[in-house]
Amino acid sequence: MENILDYVKTKWKQLTAFSNKEEIKEQLWEEILYRYSERHRHYHNLSHIAFLYSLCDQHLDRISNPAVTGFAILYHDIVYDTYRPDNEEQSAALAESHLKQLNLNGRIIENIKTFIIATRDHKVPQGYSLKNDLGLFLDFDIAILGAEAETYKAYSEKIRQEYLKYPDNIYKAGRKQALQKVLESEKIFITDDFIGTMEETARRNINTEVGQL
Repeated sequence: MENILDYVKTKWKQLTAFSNKEEIKEQLWEEILYRYSERHRHYHNLSHIAFLYSLCDQHLDRISNPAVTGFAILYHDIVYDTYRPDNEEQSAALAESHLKQLNLNGRIIENIKTFIIATRDHKVPQGYSLKNDLGLFLDFDIAILGAEAETYKAYSEKIRQEYLKYPDNIYKAGRKQALQKVLESEKIFITDDFIGTMEETARRNINTEVGQL
Protein backbone atom coordinates (compact mmCIF):
# COMPACT_ATOMS: atom_id res chain seq x y z
CA MET A 1 0.00 0.00 0.00
CA GLU A 2 1.15 3.53 -0.74
CA ASN A 3 1.73 6.00 2.08
CA ILE A 4 -1.24 5.66 4.44
CA LEU A 5 -1.94 9.38 4.64
CA ASP A 6 -1.90 9.77 0.87
CA TYR A 7 -4.07 6.67 0.43
CA VAL A 8 -6.77 7.87 2.81
CA LYS A 9 -6.69 11.42 1.42
CA THR A 10 -7.13 10.00 -2.09
CA LYS A 11 -10.23 8.19 -0.85
CA TRP A 12 -11.51 11.47 0.62
CA LYS A 13 -10.95 13.27 -2.69
CA GLN A 14 -12.76 10.52 -4.60
CA LEU A 15 -15.71 10.53 -2.20
CA THR A 16 -16.06 14.33 -2.27
CA ALA A 17 -15.50 14.77 -6.01
CA PHE A 18 -19.21 15.59 -6.37
CA SER A 19 -18.65 18.92 -4.59
CA ASN A 20 -16.79 21.97 -5.88
CA LYS A 21 -16.45 23.48 -2.38
CA GLU A 22 -12.69 23.05 -2.38
CA GLU A 23 -11.94 25.31 0.58
CA ILE A 24 -14.53 23.59 2.78
CA LYS A 25 -13.31 20.16 1.69
CA GLU A 26 -9.77 21.06 2.72
CA GLN A 27 -10.98 22.37 6.09
CA LEU A 28 -12.96 19.19 6.71
CA TRP A 29 -10.00 17.03 5.74
CA GLU A 30 -7.78 18.92 8.18
CA GLU A 31 -10.21 18.15 11.01
CA ILE A 32 -10.38 14.49 9.99
CA LEU A 33 -6.59 14.32 9.99
CA TYR A 34 -6.36 16.12 13.34
CA ARG A 35 -8.81 13.79 15.02
CA TYR A 36 -7.27 10.56 13.75
CA SER A 37 -3.84 11.83 14.82
CA GLU A 38 -4.80 12.34 18.47
CA ARG A 39 -2.08 11.11 20.80
CA HIS A 40 -4.24 8.56 22.62
CA ARG A 41 -4.97 6.67 19.40
CA HIS A 42 -2.72 3.66 18.96
CA TYR A 43 -5.06 1.43 16.95
CA HIS A 44 -8.05 3.60 16.04
CA ASN A 45 -6.06 5.88 13.75
CA LEU A 46 -5.54 6.39 10.01
CA SER A 47 -3.85 2.98 9.73
CA HIS A 48 -7.13 1.37 10.82
CA ILE A 49 -9.06 3.47 8.29
CA ALA A 50 -6.61 2.54 5.52
CA PHE A 51 -6.96 -1.15 6.43
CA LEU A 52 -10.75 -0.92 6.06
CA TYR A 53 -10.40 0.86 2.71
CA SER A 54 -8.09 -1.91 1.48
CA LEU A 55 -10.74 -4.49 2.39
CA CYS A 56 -13.40 -2.34 0.73
CA ASP A 57 -11.31 -2.25 -2.46
CA GLN A 58 -11.10 -6.05 -2.42
CA HIS A 59 -14.90 -6.40 -2.11
CA LEU A 60 -15.96 -3.44 -4.25
CA ASP A 61 -17.81 -5.59 -6.76
CA ARG A 62 -20.19 -6.67 -3.98
CA ILE A 63 -20.92 -3.19 -2.61
CA SER A 64 -24.04 -1.55 -4.02
CA ASN A 65 -23.48 1.92 -2.53
CA PRO A 66 -19.74 2.69 -2.37
CA ALA A 67 -20.38 6.28 -1.24
CA VAL A 68 -22.19 5.22 1.93
CA THR A 69 -19.60 2.56 2.74
CA GLY A 70 -16.69 4.86 1.91
CA PHE A 71 -17.87 7.74 4.07
CA ALA A 72 -18.84 5.36 6.89
CA ILE A 73 -15.32 3.93 6.90
CA LEU A 74 -13.81 7.39 7.17
CA TYR A 75 -16.09 8.71 9.89
CA HIS A 76 -16.92 5.67 12.02
CA ASP A 77 -14.15 6.32 14.57
CA ILE A 78 -13.67 10.05 14.10
CA VAL A 79 -14.75 10.59 17.73
CA TYR A 80 -12.86 8.16 19.95
CA ASP A 81 -12.65 8.72 23.68
CA THR A 82 -12.27 5.72 25.97
CA TYR A 83 -14.05 7.66 28.74
CA ARG A 84 -17.22 8.08 26.64
CA PRO A 85 -20.01 5.55 26.05
CA ASP A 86 -21.38 7.39 22.99
CA ASN A 87 -18.50 7.52 20.52
CA GLU A 88 -20.64 6.05 17.74
CA GLU A 89 -23.41 8.61 18.12
CA GLN A 90 -20.90 11.44 18.34
CA SER A 91 -19.08 10.17 15.24
CA ALA A 92 -22.36 9.93 13.33
CA ALA A 93 -23.28 13.48 14.37
CA LEU A 94 -19.91 14.84 13.25
CA ALA A 95 -20.21 13.01 9.93
CA GLU A 96 -23.62 14.60 9.41
CA SER A 97 -22.26 18.06 10.28
CA HIS A 98 -19.36 17.69 7.84
CA LEU A 99 -21.32 16.22 4.95
CA LYS A 100 -24.17 18.69 5.17
CA GLN A 101 -21.59 21.40 4.50
CA LEU A 102 -20.90 19.68 1.18
CA ASN A 103 -24.63 19.38 0.42
CA LEU A 104 -24.46 15.60 0.28
CA ASN A 105 -27.85 13.98 -0.34
CA GLY A 106 -29.77 13.65 2.95
CA ARG A 107 -30.69 10.00 2.41
CA ILE A 108 -27.03 9.11 1.89
CA ILE A 109 -26.14 10.92 5.11
CA GLU A 110 -28.81 9.01 7.04
CA ASN A 111 -27.44 5.70 5.75
CA ILE A 112 -23.90 6.72 6.71
CA LYS A 113 -25.13 7.48 10.23
CA THR A 114 -26.88 4.08 10.38
CA PHE A 115 -23.63 2.35 9.38
CA ILE A 116 -21.60 4.24 12.00
CA ILE A 117 -24.05 3.64 14.85
CA ALA A 118 -24.22 -0.06 13.94
CA THR A 119 -20.54 -0.43 14.92
CA ARG A 120 -21.70 -0.18 18.55
CA ASP A 121 -23.14 -3.70 18.64
CA HIS A 122 -22.22 -4.98 15.16
CA LYS A 123 -25.72 -5.96 14.18
CA VAL A 124 -27.59 -5.24 10.95
CA PRO A 125 -31.08 -3.77 11.56
CA GLN A 126 -33.79 -6.17 10.40
CA GLY A 127 -35.15 -5.30 6.97
CA TYR A 128 -32.51 -2.63 6.36
CA SER A 129 -32.24 -1.76 2.66
CA LEU A 130 -28.43 -1.77 2.56
CA LYS A 131 -28.05 -4.87 4.73
CA ASN A 132 -25.46 -6.52 2.46
CA ASP A 133 -23.26 -3.41 2.34
CA LEU A 134 -23.61 -2.89 6.08
CA GLY A 135 -22.72 -6.51 6.79
CA LEU A 136 -19.53 -6.18 4.80
CA PHE A 137 -18.66 -2.85 6.43
CA LEU A 138 -19.10 -4.32 9.91
CA ASP A 139 -16.95 -7.31 8.97
CA PHE A 140 -14.25 -4.97 7.64
CA ASP A 141 -14.26 -3.19 11.00
CA ILE A 142 -13.47 -6.35 12.99
CA ALA A 143 -11.44 -8.23 10.38
CA ILE A 144 -8.36 -7.74 12.58
CA LEU A 145 -9.82 -10.39 14.89
CA GLY A 146 -9.22 -12.99 12.18
CA ALA A 147 -5.67 -11.89 11.39
CA GLU A 148 -2.55 -13.99 11.87
CA ALA A 149 -1.61 -14.53 15.51
CA GLU A 150 1.26 -12.01 15.55
CA THR A 151 -0.86 -9.31 13.90
CA TYR A 152 -3.67 -9.95 16.37
CA LYS A 153 -1.21 -9.75 19.28
CA ALA A 154 0.06 -6.38 18.05
CA TYR A 155 -3.56 -5.19 17.77
CA SER A 156 -4.41 -6.27 21.33
CA GLU A 157 -1.31 -4.49 22.64
CA LYS A 158 -2.37 -1.29 20.86
CA ILE A 159 -5.84 -1.53 22.41
CA ARG A 160 -4.20 -1.82 25.84
CA GLN A 161 -2.22 1.35 25.07
CA GLU A 162 -5.48 3.17 24.35
CA TYR A 163 -6.74 2.24 27.82
CA LEU A 164 -3.54 2.96 29.76
CA LYS A 165 -5.41 5.20 32.17
CA TYR A 166 -7.01 2.07 33.62
CA PRO A 167 -4.96 -0.16 35.96
CA ASP A 168 -4.33 -3.74 34.88
CA ASN A 169 -6.97 -5.35 37.07
CA ILE A 170 -9.75 -3.09 35.79
CA TYR A 171 -8.64 -3.25 32.16
CA LYS A 172 -8.25 -7.01 32.14
CA ALA A 173 -11.66 -7.59 33.70
CA GLY A 174 -13.35 -5.27 31.20
CA ARG A 175 -11.47 -6.62 28.22
CA LYS A 176 -12.17 -10.22 29.21
CA GLN A 177 -15.87 -9.50 29.58
CA ALA A 178 -16.00 -7.81 26.17
CA LEU A 179 -14.14 -10.66 24.45
CA GLN A 180 -16.26 -13.34 26.07
CA LYS A 181 -19.36 -11.55 24.82
CA VAL A 182 -17.93 -11.80 21.29
CA LEU A 183 -17.24 -15.51 21.76
CA GLU A 184 -20.82 -16.09 22.91
CA SER A 185 -22.12 -14.91 19.53
CA GLU A 186 -23.27 -17.70 17.24
CA LYS A 187 -21.12 -16.07 14.56
CA ILE A 188 -18.55 -13.32 15.06
CA PHE A 189 -18.76 -12.23 11.43
CA ILE A 190 -21.87 -11.51 9.38
CA THR A 191 -21.04 -12.30 5.77
CA ASP A 192 -20.29 -15.74 4.35
CA ASP A 193 -16.92 -14.54 3.01
CA PHE A 194 -15.61 -13.54 6.41
CA ILE A 195 -17.23 -16.43 8.25
CA GLY A 196 -15.56 -18.84 5.85
CA THR A 197 -12.10 -17.28 5.93
CA MET A 198 -11.78 -15.73 9.40
CA GLU A 199 -14.30 -17.11 11.90
CA GLU A 200 -12.19 -20.01 13.13
CA THR A 201 -9.01 -17.93 13.36
CA ALA A 202 -10.81 -15.11 15.18
CA ARG A 203 -12.14 -17.49 17.81
CA ARG A 204 -8.70 -18.97 18.30
CA ASN A 205 -7.12 -15.50 18.64
CA ILE A 206 -9.75 -14.30 21.11
CA ASN A 207 -9.55 -17.47 23.21
CA THR A 208 -5.77 -17.06 23.37
CA GLU A 209 -6.08 -13.47 24.58
CA VAL A 210 -8.76 -14.34 27.12
CA GLY A 211 -6.47 -17.05 28.49
CA GLN A 212 -3.72 -14.49 28.97
CA LEU A 213 -5.84 -11.87 30.76
